[in-house]
Amino acid sequence: MDNIALLIDIDNAKVSLSVFKEILHQLRNKGNLIYCKVYGFNERKHIKFDEVIEKYGFDSAPTMRYKKRAKSQLDMRIIIDAVKMFYTMPHIDTYCFIAGDGDMVPLLSYLKAGGKHLITVANDVVDGNDHMYDEKFELNVKYSRPVKLSKKQLNEKLKDLSERTTQIMSSGKSSKAERNKLIEEIEGILADKPEDVDSDEQSLYESLESLLELIRL
Repeated sequence: MDNIALLIDIDNAKVSLSVFKEILHQLRNKGNLIYCKVYGFNERKHIKFDEVIEKYGFDSAPTMRYKKRAKSQLDMRIIIDAVKMFYTMPHIDTYCFIAGDGDMVPLLSYLKAGGKHLITVANDVVDGNDHMYDEKFELNVKYSRPVKLSKKQLNEKLKDLSERTTQIMSSGKSSKAERNKLIEEIEGILADKPEDVDSDEQSLYESLESLLELIRL
């Protein structure tokens, strides 16, 4: 069986915990997952990820300190680490990349020339690197890269989340699981907030931030 390394950016590639666990499961069915590094990890934002990372002894790297206009940009640390691993861990046969948006063709071409098998996860967004992969595997859970919400969609999301927050806050029987689910949904929308928002959109996002603070009380 092939020895597999997974380099996954859970922040820029917007990977949920359920998707992360499913990716690990799929890779272990394909071979020996001997190395994994998780990029963009933030304990406050990525609830419960730390339990999986600690359980299996995975490496992790925090969210990039400075991010450009494109929030889902490629984390360049992935490229640097992959090249280092090519020389220091020659026993790795297969590289799996789950990354943000950016040109990885030079890296993928380099690894292919060195006889490495390259795989990634199939999703709804066409990526400029797709043609370089030897394999794209399907997940049994939904994984779709985010797209910008329209003003109408933001309004609808805010209305729905506000109603659910009111229900949870007014009910003395609301479970911790319900609260965490709502928190995760709101955090996900805020994490995908684009830089180029107008004043009306900014107001909607601020309302979501207020909801988040309220549900955390």
